[in-house]
Amino acid sequence: MHTTGSSLFKATVRGLLLLAVSVTAQAELKPIMAEDNSPVPVVPRNELQLPQDMIKAPGVANAAPKQQAPQRLQALVQLHTAEELRSLLARAEQIANGADEYNTKDPIALVLHGAEIAIFKRSNYRDNKELVDLAARLDAFNVVDLKVCRRWMGENNLTEGDLPPFLEAVPFGGDEVQRLDGAGYAYF
Repeated sequence: MHTTGSSLFKATVRGLLLLAVSVTAQAELKPIMAEDNSPVPVVPRNELQLPQDMIKAPGVANAAPKQQAPQRLQALVQLHTAEELRSLLARAEQIANGADEYNTKDPIALVLHGAEIAIFKRSNYRDNKELVDLAARLDAFNVVDLKVCRRWMGENNLTEGDLPPFLEAVPFGGDEVQRLDGAGYAYF
């Protein structure tokens, strides 16, 4: 889901259409003609969907590709394992370093709502030191924003005091994932 790029594309096309209409309105109303002198068909705005690689600036033969606009991202946690969490954190670090297809300046949201939360228990720190330290470092440098499900914690007799302070508790992990999705966060 790349709503930011889609919105930018639609706004650019809308602007070009308005420019064409305003130039045409100043002259006499004539149909817009293609290079072969055939009339260009009018397409309703809601049906206009051109791929980005078909759009070129007028008079520019080899325009450089545009940088992808920054996105807001959230990691999709599915397996709830230490290995999955390590992989998601490593990918977030790659994105922050610009070594990935995504581009973001906001921290990447990770909503933990399963057994992976137990990794962060203070009593489990020695067994999970490397992973917890990685998460803490990425959180400290605003690469990720880690949230944990308070409901899961309650069902598993954990309190916020059992976890490091960089983890933010949210009432229900599933609702937080949906809220982020509604706010335009794309999954990776």
